[in-house]
Amino acid sequence: MKQNKINFAKLLKDYKTGWVGISSDFKFVVLSGKTLKEVMNKAKKIKEKLYFFPAGQSYSDFVGQE
Repeated sequence: MKQNKINFAKLLKDYKTGWVGISSDFKFVVLSGKTLKEVMNKAKKIKEKLYFFPAGQSYSDFVGQE
């Protein structure tokens, strides 16, 4: 299985609170909002696959799996 290393600190530097929807190639933030529900409702209008993450100050403890 191929591991993707993603620099969340760089990717989400402009998002300190709330939730974001990230493109499937993990290169840019497509959507953002205060709550996960808000971001998921916005995502219904977008055809591409997104990944949802909480925005925050630190991502050192974050582990994800596809």
